[in-house]
Amino acid sequence: MSTTATIDTPTQIQTFALTQFAGAAQAQSLPDLGPAASEQITQALRNAASTIGEWQIVWGPAVLTMGNPPHSVNLMYVVKNAADPSQYVIAIAGTNFNSLIDSVLEDLFVFAQVPWFFNPLAVGAQISLGAAIGLLNLQNMKPDAQLPGGGRTLVEFLRTIVSQKVQITVAGHSLGGALAPVVALWLADTAQGQQSAWDPQRNATIGVDTFAGPTPGNLAFSLYAGLRFGKRLRPVYNTLDCVPHAWQEFGEPSLSELFSIYAPDIAPKIDVSYGALAVLIGVFQLLAANRGYTPLPNLVAIQGTYTTAIYQDPKLDAFHKFLLQVGYQHIIGYYGPFQYQAKWMKPSTPTSISQDLADLASNSASAQEFVQALQNRQPKQIQVGGVVVDAPRGPDDPQTARVSAMVQAALAAQAGVSAAQ
Repeated sequence: MSTTATIDTPTQIQTFALTQFAGAAQAQSLPDLGPAASEQITQALRNAASTIGEWQIVWGPAVLTMGNPPHSVNLMYVVKNAADPSQYVIAIAGTNFNSLIDSVLEDLFVFAQVPWFFNPLAVGAQISLGAAIGLLNLQNMKPDAQLPGGGRTLVEFLRTIVSQKVQITVAGHSLGGALAPVVALWLADTAQGQQSAWDPQRNATIGVDTFAGPTPGNLAFSLYAGLRFGKRLRPVYNTLDCVPHAWQEFGEPSLSELFSIYAPDIAPKIDVSYGALAVLIGVFQLLAANRGYTPLPNLVAIQGTYTTAIYQDPKLDAFHKFLLQVGYQHIIGYYGPFQYQAKWMKPSTPTSISQDLADLASNSASAQEFVQALQNRQPKQIQVGGVVVDAPRGPDDPQTARVSAMVQAALAAQAGVSAAQ
């Protein structure tokens, strides 16, 4: 259950802006996007300095690009606060809707889960396959040689800053909001007590700021995150943003609320095209069914404001109104509460959800038919911990089990345990 509140915490105003800057270069198509993203983020930091203070990039950005044409799939960078050099933020990019690989694969791989191997106290904790793939990718990413921290992984960089007390906040919006608590828990669980520990002197304090993130794991994972971070875990969502309603099936926020989230303007009996909307929501429910996804503790709700100003065409049907509203609430709906100004960095993400998903929903008679259409497609390729493989196309694709086994083996090896436990 979330609590309704306003956001006035200066640090969250800062971290929200930093997560938005992680969307740099998402509209660009280049095999190597690191330099372009670095230039955009650096300029955005200057533009926003009067509001969020001065920050300096000290690692990154590191960018994973895939696809044809290539787009960024994951981006991460680290900044240090000029006024308080003990303060660091690890900012993780949200969904790149310009990339089919990102918007469909890492976001929708919730039909399979992977155990959390990094701490025996996390009994029964599971995260989505998509979140686990994202974690592996982020662990392996390195900035270009000419960028700060060039040639080093995130952990290799962090080892260089923990000779004294530091506060590290892992922050993300959207997909980044799902990955941030996963990355933070991995860092917390590997900081001490292992041969590869990156903070043996216990000088780092880790916190998490998530915005608009879908749920990354099950009840045991959520409880463990709350136990590990306490009040330093600060998830926030806009009540009219559909994305954080995934992937809990019932309750608040949940997938079951999506049918009436924009009522009475968009409701089942108003427009026959609600059928496509029902298909899309049904797909989300089908993919998450019986997985026990549970929102993170301390979840704070900010009251969203429904807007009709985004409907330029008076003949828009309910389905396309819904898609536009989702895009607005998921991005611009957070700007006011966090004092964010779009002029700091031009947004590169579309203001609607993936057109590819919308087209599939419109052409499918049911959620089952939608999923079958996904599984009938030619497989896309994804990167899993440095290895390029065919992506699973759905719950019944045998490749799901193969990729899950790869991911589990890689994470278990890091934790020094057996993947079969």
